[in-house]
Amino acid sequence: MANHIDLLPEDILLKMVVEKVATNSFVNFFNMQATDRQFRKLSNNPDVLKKVSFEDYPKILWEPNQNILHFLKRFEVSGNPEVLFSQGLREFFDWPVGNISGLRKLKIAAESGYKPAKYVYGMIKLCYENNESRKEGIDHVRSLRVAKCMMQLRMKMHQISHYFWRYNRMLVRNRTPICNSFPTCKGWGLKRNRWVFVDDEDDDMSLCENCRWDHELNVFYGIFHIHNI
Repeated sequence: MANHIDLLPEDILLKMVVEKVATNSFVNFFNMQATDRQFRKLSNNPDVLKKVSFEDYPKILWEPNQNILHFLKRFEVSGNPEVLFSQGLREFFDWPVGNISGLRKLKIAAESGYKPAKYVYGMIKLCYENNESRKEGIDHVRSLRVAKCMMQLRMKMHQISHYFWRYNRMLVRNRTPICNSFPTCKGWGLKRNRWVFVDDEDDDMSLCENCRWDHELNVFYGIFHIHNI
């Protein structure tokens, strides 16, 4: 008996089935390949591999063995932002000396719009001394603040940061504040005078943006155990 899936045009099968499954669930994407030869073929398309979401099975990204790393390589080569983010973060904070190639992977993932990568890459660039790097960092994190997802991303970083060695001197605390208007600056605070965010609605957007990033840098330093020289 003929498989009716084989009767569908390949481009329809790719766009309407394979890509939709890939963007929703890695587990379903992986299982789908065992059900049909055509699915297995289309699943190796670089455009599909780039869109696979690992949100339902993050363990494969953060607790990989050598076999898994080899398996993930094709996703990385295809430009999958979640894989680039996990690999980039691991390489950048690798012990004893991180690899700057990790930062390049974080940048690619950030420029693709992947929000966790935009947060980490943006904060790393804010750690730098030169104004050009800091401006690049602000451009990334500003969009996250406007989208009101800073707290969600901060909590995600807390969850994944224990999977790798964080303090390897790739970064040190920047002693030069982003806001250079102290003491005349009106500063930054929370709408309800809280010391700790409850949600992004407490972020007072009318106050000094640079002070806001000085505050977030201190949080970032704590998450990744970044110290002074």
